[in-house]
Amino acid sequence: MKDGLENSFKKALNDFEFPYDAKAWESLNKKLSAKKWYQATQIKWPAAFVVAIGIMAFFVLPNEKTNKQKSSQTKTIQKESNSVKSASKIEHQTAKNTSNSTTFLTEKITTTTGDPEVFESLKPMSNSSELIPHSIPPILTDMDLIGLSEPVLQNIEPTPSYNGGVAIIDFKNRCQGETLQLEADKHHERMINYAGKELHFSYNEGISLKLTEPGKVMLTANTGPYGQFEEFGSFNVSATPTLNINSDRTLNYEDGLPKMSIQAESSDGQITWHSTNVLNTNSGKSVELLAFDKGYAIVEVQATGSNGCVAKEKEMIQIPSDYNLLAVNAFNPQSQDSRNNTFMPYALTIRQTPFRLIVLDPDNGGLVYETTDANNAWDGIDRRDGKLVPGNKAYIWKVVIQHPVQGEKGEYRGTIVRM
Repeated sequence: MKDGLENSFKKALNDFEFPYDAKAWESLNKKLSAKKWYQATQIKWPAAFVVAIGIMAFFVLPNEKTNKQKSSQTKTIQKESNSVKSASKIEHQTAKNTSNSTTFLTEKITTTTGDPEVFESLKPMSNSSELIPHSIPPILTDMDLIGLSEPVLQNIEPTPSYNGGVAIIDFKNRCQGETLQLEADKHHERMINYAGKELHFSYNEGISLKLTEPGKVMLTANTGPYGQFEEFGSFNVSATPTLNINSDRTLNYEDGLPKMSIQAESSDGQITWHSTNVLNTNSGKSVELLAFDKGYAIVEVQATGSNGCVAKEKEMIQIPSDYNLLAVNAFNPQSQDSRNNTFMPYALTIRQTPFRLIVLDPDNGGLVYETTDANNAWDGIDRRDGKLVPGNKAYIWKVVIQHPVQGEKGEYRGTIVRM
């Protein structure tokens, strides 16, 4: 019974239908067809984003590929310009790759399309002027062929050439006995031809050459474009006069003055003299040296030839003693010899120069004798008492010359003893 009731309800529900309302269905259909504003936006924005990505990929990706290709081509061209060998190798490899690529494309396109005309339309142009500039190999110059590029050439030093800088030389004529001095030259070797000899001077070597003989001096240096020696200049060496100096080294007192005679012998030229002592003249072949003081005198003589060359000689002369008017240091009034029984400095008797002679007592400084006449010599009498002075006693004498000669002192002193 229970099963029959359930079946009755199922059958009644299955056969039940709601009444149909046409207006209600039409209103529901309009509401389902209308779209909200946010529903449309959710569709449009993703679509716009997809389109933007497509445009950027179209422009950016090809450009990056092109830039990489240009950079690679530029590097290849720079490497090709370094040498002919690398350029030829790359050119040969490029031709080989092109041939292989062409063959591959021919086979590929013919296999794919079956139409050879399609391949003909894809062949690269044969005119090189229409090629992409980066694919044109550089034109090789003569310098490229020997492996030299412009930066390398700028660092090459030129071969030294003559520019007047071998040495600073005055090529005037010189005289025998002079010395040629040249500073060292680090850029040139030099040679000097002189007196039948060839003297070689290497780099950085200074020149000091004594010109001992008359003749021509020629200087050459490796100043040519290929380092060959060329004449740089020349001058002549003139002979100097011969000159000798002679002296007997003895003093004479012919006029009461101490003099030494000196002579010079020369083959040519004018002779002049110089000395540390007084000379009676400064020219001529013979001079007299005044020797007042003991010691040494330096005498120099010079001969100037007609060619302007000068010869010089120098000599040192010894003076054995001081000049003291040739006075003696003792006398004997009882002597029968008139030259020994009075006192008067001998030089005063022959010089004929004004003077004053006095004799003083060494004990008290008293004046014993006085005269201005060379013929009035002291005979030993003390003027104070008129008596003969004691013997073996040294008295002081003094002479004052009124007009001394050049180089002479005006006062002389000494002692005199009465025997």
